[in-house]
Amino acid sequence: MAEAGLVYTVRDRSVLLPHYKRFVVEPLIRFIPRSVDPNSITHIGHLICLVGVSVLLAFGTFVPAGGSVRLPFIAGVLCLQLYNWCDNADGAHARRTGRTSAMGELLDHGLDMLNTTYIAYAAAISIAAPPAWWVGIALVVPAACAATYWEQAETGVFSVGPLNQIESVMLLSSVLLISAIFGFGAWDYVHVGAVTARLTVMGFVAATATVTIMQNIARVVARLGAAAIPRIAPLVLFDLGVLAAMMVGALSPVAAVIVGSAGNVFFGLRSLAMRTAGERPGVEKGMVVGGLLVLGLVGWKLADQPVGHTVDWAASVAATLFFGAFAVANARDARREVIRLDLEAAAARAEAVPIKAA
Repeated sequence: MAEAGLVYTVRDRSVLLPHYKRFVVEPLIRFIPRSVDPNSITHIGHLICLVGVSVLLAFGTFVPAGGSVRLPFIAGVLCLQLYNWCDNADGAHARRTGRTSAMGELLDHGLDMLNTTYIAYAAAISIAAPPAWWVGIALVVPAACAATYWEQAETGVFSVGPLNQIESVMLLSSVLLISAIFGFGAWDYVHVGAVTARLTVMGFVAATATVTIMQNIARVVARLGAAAIPRIAPLVLFDLGVLAAMMVGALSPVAAVIVGSAGNVFFGLRSLAMRTAGERPGVEKGMVVGGLLVLGLVGWKLADQPVGHTVDWAASVAATLFFGAFAVANARDARREVIRLDLEAAAARAEAVPIKAA
């Protein structure tokens, strides 16, 4: 795929995407005025996704087994479906109007790193996941997105598996609707022995994201050799460290989600920025430092040293500021690069247009 100077290969094996584009996106895209900026659709989709997960966080978290989540969950489904349509319509509208650009591609992928994080939260809320599973899902799903961007930066291949964005949103919407109609108790009512429907769904989400990460690493190693492993190891060790810190009680579940999300988003945006600049990723020192710090918290707790709300606040604020600052800096650098690429592409198109004689 080539867009205004950014050249890479897409390997998309999504099962539902071709049908979704044909029967949902294409029939409606014609109603969007050609004057609408494709990037506006991308921004609107992101905001809708953020609103949806905000509603779920505000009204669908920590609801008792018999509590009602009907309206918040239905609102969440509507937001997810609208976001899903926007995320597939922006590129179609850009191609339809001849307004594809490196900026549009960067914006789409950059915001998808955030959208994937929101969707991970929504997945944990939809099934009323226990704290350990909540943290695990909130870590591994965005980590899978970040690892996909890392693979693209390493190899120039953007690889999408058979179960990806479309499939994830459809599955999540189904789970939200079931919880809205029957309540959270339905997930424990249906079971085979000790394996409940709740455990099956949580395990499926975590397993598919974990397999995605393993496949990303395996493909890069097959192409570039084992020397690439140290460049992805900080992400894996950081997330495992955050999960361990929560499990031993060094971090509360909320703090673990905040710290883990900050690190995953940074790593994904950093990989995206490196790919945009045409540079191969290195060992991210910030992730190494973050991993050592959370492992230090694990050791501190195991040594029976006191931890509490102060540690949670300090870790959450430090991770947000540290990783957030570097993520913003990488987004800024990537934006400058794609502006340059778009200007070069515009100049090349202008030179290619023959000048008509007066």
